[in-house]
Amino acid sequence: MNVAKVTAWGKPPQYITGGPSLPAPSPSQIQLKVLAVGVPRVVKGRALGKHSSVKGGLPFDPSIDGVGLDEATGKKYYIAPMSAPLFAERANVEQHQMIQLSPEADPATVAALVNPVSSSWMALSARAIGGCKGRTVFIVGATTESGRHAINVARELGAAKVVGTSRTQETLDKVEGLDERILLTEPFEVPKTVGPLDIVVDFVGGPTSIAIMKTAEIREGLQYISVGGVAGHENLEIPASLLNARPIRIMGSGMGAFSMLEVKKEMPGLVQFLGKMKRPSNVVTAALADIETAWDSTKEKERLVLIP
Repeated sequence: MNVAKVTAWGKPPQYITGGPSLPAPSPSQIQLKVLAVGVPRVVKGRALGKHSSVKGGLPFDPSIDGVGLDEATGKKYYIAPMSAPLFAERANVEQHQMIQLSPEADPATVAALVNPVSSSWMALSARAIGGCKGRTVFIVGATTESGRHAINVARELGAAKVVGTSRTQETLDKVEGLDERILLTEPFEVPKTVGPLDIVVDFVGGPTSIAIMKTAEIREGLQYISVGGVAGHENLEIPASLLNARPIRIMGSGMGAFSMLEVKKEMPGLVQFLGKMKRPSNVVTAALADIETAWDSTKEKERLVLIP
């Protein structure tokens, strides 16, 4: 069987041909033909050998998740993270680590977008207490890739109003699906026209976070969910007087914020949502056989997907 593995830390994986065939699956497994495997930042980090999830030595398969086909039934499945080495033509996957996709789902789209879409899905579905149905969601950094996907996720989960912010008016005007667009300025105040906020999903961080907490109109309570830190500010100075004076709940939404039970609960809904998405123009595909040249060939904001 042909595979791709890291043979030297920090170097692109090498395509290795003529390896041994995959053994027959166990009774609890299904052998899938691998259709698409994404190469997000975490996979690149694993290839460096420095990511906390790296266990063992070389040679090493840095893949995380992907999409596979059960050739016996014709059904496509999302393969959950860390369930099998996927830089390969085939994989034996435990059945509880597979989520069936709709027939019309595009494997490359699912493989490419599960990482950026999951950030807002987990924030709004798992972290936001009571979810976002019927609420106003305020997205800080709506022009980032994760921010743009967060708009659609909020709609899917029933948000009544979605407001987006960015520092560049020109790019913000091009973002689709927003009810209102707010330019981030210094100093910043949430305009009164926005009305009361229920949930803030922040991909930017920095002093703007405090300005939003201070000036937002709040209905019953404000849930402030920190997802990213594009602004590059590691620390926030939050006045105790602010937390004492306003009904604000602050929480993070990285992988360490969830239990495996929460992740397992959310994955079916997330995967079905991904299965309905059309392939964006920034998704770039390459054959697994070309992994060495494709590895570092993508431009900024492009998302690489490997096709065995």
